[in-house]
Order: sequence, then structure tokens, then C-alpha cells
Amino acid sequence: MPTTPDRTPTRGRQAARDRIAARRTAELAAEQAGRRRRVQLVTAVAVAVAVLVAVVVTVVVQSARTDTSGAVAPANTAAGTAETGFARGPADAPVTVDVYEDYLCPACRVFEADAAGTIDELVAAGEVRVRVRPVAILDRLSDDEYSTRAANAAAVVADAAGAGAFAELSELLFARQPAEGGPGLSDDELIDLAAQAGATGDDVAAGIRDLRFGDWVAAATDRASRDGLTGTPWVLVDGEPLEAPTAEALTAAVEAASA
Repeated sequence: MPTTPDRTPTRGRQAARDRIAARRTAELAAEQAGRRRRVQLVTAVAVAVAVLVAVVVTVVVQSARTDTSGAVAPANTAAGTAETGFARGPADAPVTVDVYEDYLCPACRVFEADAAGTIDELVAAGEVRVRVRPVAILDRLSDDEYSTRAANAAAVVADAAGAGAFAELSELLFARQPAEGGPGLSDDELIDLAAQAGATGDDVAAGIRDLRFGDWVAAATDRASRDGLTGTPWVLVDGEPLEAPTAEALTAAVEAASA
């Protein structure tokens, strides 16, 4: 009678191979899961570092823009201007007018010619306090950075002789405004105008020649830009900008603000 071969060893070997394959599959799955966790961890760390870098860059940039500790401000700046403007008119006037101007700006000269008389009347009547804030946004339109040089000269005069002399020089600078695209007034001419405004002496001349307040002009211009300045003249009545910088619009805005 034929005998039937015993297949028990074969079944045992197959079961062992199955167990080994299952273990390898489990090990591979665990390895893959670990790899995914490492990738996720690295990605998370990279994202966190990127966010941190972005925050640091933002803080550094903002600090560079807002830190004006290195810019020495002239004396006689007006309260409420962060040392960037000069005022005339009573401090308790019911309305405050802020005028941002570039001494090379033709539209600023037109505004001054149109509204200077109106501003004088409003100031004399005690109705407004006017704060003029010189900026330099048009250096690119002169051969010698005239916007900065003129604003610096105005700051030197204010520092030496007060806000009244600053106002006198501002009027003279607009009356003698050079054309865009060429050289501005020379240092000697600025010194002569400063003397006409009431600021004389070697210290005034040195301040104009050496750009004593050049950093201050840059800081004041940057602050104005962050405050919303996009062009000059920029005229605000109690913080609200005029749609059109004219004497008529200024009068109407002051009357509305006083009502």
C-alpha cells in the first residue's frame, strides 16, 4: 500500500516565510512612517524658521524706518509733529492745518502763491495753527539734491532764528524756486536767503554747507511717507487731507472743522 508523504515540514517552512514577510512588511511600514514623521518635522521646523526670519526682517525694517535717534532735529520744532515741522499761529487755535511741501515742487509754489494770504488771515484771526513740514521727495529732479539741501537750509534757519525766520525763508525759497531737471540754488545763494530771513553767522553758513540736518530731512520725509504722503503739497485740516490744495478749499475745510 503506497504511503502518503508527510507535508508538515513544507507547511512549517511556508508559515515561517509568511511570518518573515509579514515582519518585513511591518518593518517597512514602520520605517516609512518614521520617514514621513521626520519629513513633517523638518518641514515644520523650516516653516517655523521662515516665519521667524520674516518676523525678524519686518522688525528690523520697521525699526530702521522708525528709529530716528541718529537724526538730530533742529530746535524750535512744533509740538505734535514728532520734531518734523514748524508752526505759527496760537497753540490753542480751534483748527490745525498741516502743510507738507518740497521746495522744488512747482505745485507747492502755486499753492503758496494762491493760499499764502488766506493762511496769513486765518493765523492772524486765531482760527488756525499752521504746521509746515518740509520734505525732500524730488531730489531725483535736480543735479545736486536740491530738495534735501533746501529743506536742510530751512531747518538750519529754524534752529538758529526760530519758526518766524523759517516761514520767511520758506517764502523766499518758493519765490526763487529753480526749474526741475537742473541745478538748484547754490550754497552761497541759500546762505544769502537765510540772512534775508534773519539767520546769519558762520554757524548758519556751516550748517547749510555741511548739511547739518540732512539726516533729519530724510527721517522727516520717511515719516511723512509712512503717514500717507504720496505727493506735494499735501494739506491736512485737522488730519483730513484736502482733495484740492487751493485757498478756496482750505477756507471751506477750516470753516467746516470749526463748525
